[in-house]
Order: sequence, then structure tokens, then C-alpha cells
Amino acid sequence: MAPLNVKRGRAVERALTPSTPLLLRSLRENYYGGGWHGPSAAVREAVRGLDASAAAWRPGAGRHNIWELTLHLAYTRQMMLKRMGLPTPAFPHRLTKPWWPDPPAATGDGWTADLDLLESLHRRFVAAVSGASPRLLATVRPRRNLTIGMEVLGVATHDAYHAGQMKIVRRMWETMVRSVHEPSRHRTTIV
Repeated sequence: MAPLNVKRGRAVERALTPSTPLLLRSLRENYYGGGWHGPSAAVREAVRGLDASAAAWRPGAGRHNIWELTLHLAYTRQMMLKRMGLPTPAFPHRLTKPWWPDPPAATGDGWTADLDLLESLHRRFVAAVSGASPRLLATVRPRRNLTIGMEVLGVATHDAYHAGQMKIVRRMWETMVRSVHEPSRHRTTIV
């Protein structure tokens, strides 16, 4: 087998532009579900039925909660819309660090509003990708190595990654809630 030519591989990647149908399928499966990898890697599946307190629960100091991950995914879509040259209003939450918006106080209305924000930005992003010209998807932004099309594909992969995190945090929260409500199941008795 010939050795991998990294420089040539990067040049090929710079010119790589996935097809619009592939981008739309990847975005749909990793956001709504239906992919071969199952529902654990779909954003909407990960947040379905969660209330504000569950979304705001933090698994540990310095760890992201589901609400923060939700806003991070919304902000990612907003940034991609800007990269595609589309007008975007100011993001409704301040950033605590690059790419990470600060969630509001944990209220049911706030959680619902932020889920709606993510959904709205996702739909705008999908519409933008659907209507994007092949030339736009093949554009490489200054000082970057990937086409806009590859960045879009990266958003779908990013969704799968963070949806998996959300599912893990959700499982941890559910286990914690069960242990509080059913303490005898989780206690060992020494006789």
C-alpha cells in the first residue's frame, strides 16, 4: 500500500463539495432522526420531553448541560447562515466564550423559547442549504481549508456528536432523579 500523501489529501479536501441531497439528508438524520445510527445521535430525540430543570441540570462542575448544548447548536446554525452570506439578526443570548451562549434562568418559557430558536434556525439553515448554488457550496472562505459544503456537512456531524452528549447527560439526570425518588433500589443493606 502506498503511503498517504497528506499534502495531496488536503488539496483534495479543499476542493471537496458534498452534493446538496447528501447535505440535506445528513442534516435531517442528525437533527430529527432516522439515520442508520439510531435515535441516540439525533438532536430532537435527545431533547424530546425534557423540562427546563432537566435541560439546566449540570452533570458536574465545568460540564455543559443540555440547555447550553442546545444554544450552542442554535448559534452554530446562525454562524453558518452568516458564512453563507445571509442576513441574521443578533443572537438573543450573550456568549460566555466563543460559540457558547449563556442560557437564561431555567424557566419553562425560556426552555421552550430556546427550543423554538434552535428549530427556527435549523429550518432557515436547511432552506439556505437547499437553495444554495453549487458555486456557494464550493466556496472556500479566506484562511480556511474546507468548502462551505464541507462546513455544512460538519454541522450535521457536530449535531450527532452533541446529541450523543445530550443523551448521556439526560441518562445521568434520569438516573439521579430515580435514585432520589426510589432510594431503596440504590441502597445496599448490610445485615
